[in-house]
Amino acid sequence: MAGTLSQDEIDQLLTAGGPDDLPDFDLAEAKAFEHFENIEAFEQYLTERTYTPEKPYGVFDEDTSICRFFSSSKNETLLEDIRRKNEAQGYGNIKIPNTKITLINYSFCTKCKTAFSFKELVDYYMNPKPDPRYKNRTCQYREDTRVYCNNCGAYFLPSLIISDGTPKNEVQFLCRVQTIEAVEKYFRQKNMKVLTENKNNIIQKGKLRAIKNDVFIKDLDEKPTLITNIIQYTPFKYIMNFVDGTNVEKGDVLFDEWWR
Repeated sequence: MAGTLSQDEIDQLLTAGGPDDLPDFDLAEAKAFEHFENIEAFEQYLTERTYTPEKPYGVFDEDTSICRFFSSSKNETLLEDIRRKNEAQGYGNIKIPNTKITLINYSFCTKCKTAFSFKELVDYYMNPKPDPRYKNRTCQYREDTRVYCNNCGAYFLPSLIISDGTPKNEVQFLCRVQTIEAVEKYFRQKNMKVLTENKNNIIQKGKLRAIKNDVFIKDLDEKPTLITNIIQYTPFKYIMNFVDGTNVEKGDVLFDEWWR
């Protein structure tokens, strides 16, 4: 599992804000929303390659390469190298409870083949190579999904492999801030404010603050990339609540992150 959100990440999240003219999430209406019938149905959703591929998230150049497991040469070897590197560093290789599913970042420079571990991805996203096209650090945190390779100067977009012992599917890898940005943008298009954009989600306990996860998983049914990335940053104890749709009524904290 990734480390905690940095103070810089938290500041970027809470200062970015969203449109003021959108309604806040209504829990009374939300109770009627669907959830996955059981964990088997969720496992099937992740592993069956039947959904429509999503366009890449974030702002990137047309010549930025995308890591594609199912069309890469030596893909099994690369994935195993990354898995072992994650294991040695104690990050990544996220197991979903009560399933055979493991989420593994498939991240390597497509030009020079340098492999990046989960920790290396997270570290990079916390301190990306400055790009003048972004008006400030907040925008780059939220929108620049590329990873820069210091070895050769190329950019690439990492993927996230869904494996049950054998790779079954892949989606785009997003960092935590980018996951939140993409989810908020998706709901914004539906004229709803969720997560950090809904002021009712900011909760306080003593000197600590947190963000409630007010997103229902089935509302993201057409966005497997967002579901999978939320899952990879959600602690084991909260994953099942998200899958069965009880995260809102139980008041689950997003990624179980508390900060001062």
